[in-house]
Amino acid sequence: MAQIYDYLVVGAGPAGMAAAIEASHAGLKVLVLDQAAAAGGQIYRNVSHASATQRQVLGPDYGLGKPLLKAFMAAPCDYQPLAQVWNIEPNAQGFTVAALIDGRSVSFVASDLLIANGAMERPMAVAGWEKPGVMTAGAGQILLKASALLPKQVVLAGSGPLLLLLAHQYRAAGVTITALLDTTPRSNYWRAMPWLIAGLSMPKQLVKGVWLSLVQRIRVPYFSNVTGINIVGDAQVEAVRFMVAGKEYEVSTQLVLLHQGIIAQTQMAQTLACKQEWSDTKQCWQTQVAEAGQTSVPGVQVAGDAGAIGGAQLAQLEGRLAAMARVKQGAIHPSWAQKWVYRALSWRIRQLHWARGLVDRLYQPAPWVSSPTGATLVCRCEQISAAEISDIAKAGCAGVNQLKAFSRAGMGPCQGRQCGLNLGYLVAQAQARPMAQVEPLSARPPLSPINLGQLAQVTDG
Repeated sequence: MAQIYDYLVVGAGPAGMAAAIEASHAGLKVLVLDQAAAAGGQIYRNVSHASATQRQVLGPDYGLGKPLLKAFMAAPCDYQPLAQVWNIEPNAQGFTVAALIDGRSVSFVASDLLIANGAMERPMAVAGWEKPGVMTAGAGQILLKASALLPKQVVLAGSGPLLLLLAHQYRAAGVTITALLDTTPRSNYWRAMPWLIAGLSMPKQLVKGVWLSLVQRIRVPYFSNVTGINIVGDAQVEAVRFMVAGKEYEVSTQLVLLHQGIIAQTQMAQTLACKQEWSDTKQCWQTQVAEAGQTSVPGVQVAGDAGAIGGAQLAQLEGRLAAMARVKQGAIHPSWAQKWVYRALSWRIRQLHWARGLVDRLYQPAPWVSSPTGATLVCRCEQISAAEISDIAKAGCAGVNQLKAFSRAGMGPCQGRQCGLNLGYLVAQAQARPMAQVEPLSARPPLSPINLGQLAQVTDG
């Protein structure tokens, strides 16, 4: 029979590591499952093994993860890397979590869960995004961090801090950036202006953001207020066409990296029936959480970017606070010092969420990005176009889940991760409904691909 853990953490990024450190040192029996080969998450990927050249290219913020990683590896918790969680369900003891490890399915039991599996890049469904030679900016950064792989030449397109950071890192590594196509609407700058005071509460990050933006405008061919991106080519990418102020441009390239911000990964929380809510500010679905990441399901918490996008510092604090809240469940009389630290962390987390308001408003996706049209593929797995989705929506389907049954959109290997949000946008636009009234695409196990042989040979961890 499987041993029962007090606290099972999914994800070993900043939130998951901080939670595991706090909970295990407080005496809880903790297990951390992470799909990567080494802890750190995307932000601190490969930080313990990066070469001096990699660290120099990636910048000083990358190295901030080393003390956290060192503390995590020394913590008295169980840690299982290369564990792909494919199912989570409640049981009499709490929850059963099934994960693929070394090609076999292993089940673990825990009384409480923390979901800290981070975020994913917002799918940017522009014409031609399915062609060979198109990747996301996050994928480009993964190759840089994990394997020191760099392209010779690239076009970067989209919006958001990561796009600017990657442009800076690529330039430092000697990559030729043929063009940077910034899709941020000019109206966003005016919309974000009242939130400048929030940004000023974090002066270091604000100065860094302004500097990155100004440097790219000076050092690389930079196009602002870009619309109508169309990636062209037959067997592979050959060029990118786009519009600026009504004028069409074309840039030759064999590689395009797209980025339109990041959104929370909610599939695990949805599987457990945790309530979801639409954020107009962040333009994505989020798991509804109370203080310390408690969801609508008792015993399930969410922390870090898996809840609401906020970055590494905020994720680390949220992970620690979530673990402290779990520890408090068994503490009859918490000390005054524990109460003070808890309140201080809660205050700092609220302040950082408020400060994030500037970034959220400045880099909201342009309306055209959320409105794919015509033959543009929305569901790449099933090859379903925007026109097909819009026609079904206009015929009166009830929402994205009925649309899924009619069209197979969202039924492919990615299980709707790459199309679910855009399916919702198209339904909302076709039926003149706000996104908050269009339910998110349902998530069901398996959360990742698993074959019948693995399913038939589940063992206890």
